[in-house]
Amino acid sequence: MSRNKDWKKTKTIYWHDELNDDFDEVGLTRPEVPKNYRYLRRFHVSAWMTYYLLAKPILGLYCFFHGIKVKGKENLKPLRHKGYFIYSNHVAISDVFKFASYAVPKKRVNIIGYSDALSLKPIRPLIRGLGYLPIPSDIDNLKKLKEAIKTLVDKNEVVLIYPEAHIWPYYTKIRNFKDVSFSYPAEFNKPIIPAVTIWRGKKGKKTKQTIIFGKAIYINPEFTPLENKKYLHEQCLLQMKEISDKYPQVEYIKYIKD
Repeated sequence: MSRNKDWKKTKTIYWHDELNDDFDEVGLTRPEVPKNYRYLRRFHVSAWMTYYLLAKPILGLYCFFHGIKVKGKENLKPLRHKGYFIYSNHVAISDVFKFASYAVPKKRVNIIGYSDALSLKPIRPLIRGLGYLPIPSDIDNLKKLKEAIKTLVDKNEVVLIYPEAHIWPYYTKIRNFKDVSFSYPAEFNKPIIPAVTIWRGKKGKKTKQTIIFGKAIYINPEFTPLENKKYLHEQCLLQMKEISDKYPQVEYIKYIKD
């Protein structure tokens, strides 16, 4: 995994491996997920208040004052009484909360990501309460993660996945990504929504984000789960690239293949 530490100084990033290069802005360690990690949160009044009365409003205000805009919300309306998955490109550290706090205001959004956030031990309970689902490396925790995802979408909540897996700050295109994460909606018979963050603004200045939701993609009832995994992956990637190409973007950081 490559991490270019000098990208902030140069505004140019040289990449080699589209699927594995990582240019994250924080550089936290990536600990093992504890064996006894509890993926499903327990209901507590304090946890509910922390999420809906504290975290959601504060992070929502952050998004508002940083000029984040949202388009395509009408594509979410047919799914308001259903559980579903959102697949989005990964272009900023703020990705981890902007959907939960701002772009999808009326649904509980749970985020699948690496275990980096667990290195911040003092706020681990808060991270769990906010719906963060860390990716483990051991089989037992992988089973628990899968069971938790099924429980959440069956409760009509949303699960957010970044299929590109790694952050490329300010990137203006859609990278190719693997189909592995599409096994969840294929197996659980749930729709997916593609989402794309684009960068707008004036050339040479710090750009701002617009989140654009695509149209829902449903599994094909005539396909097997394996065939639907491939089908959802192909349709999602196609729609994300179409959205990205449709809107003009400002290139704040130049990416060059080495």
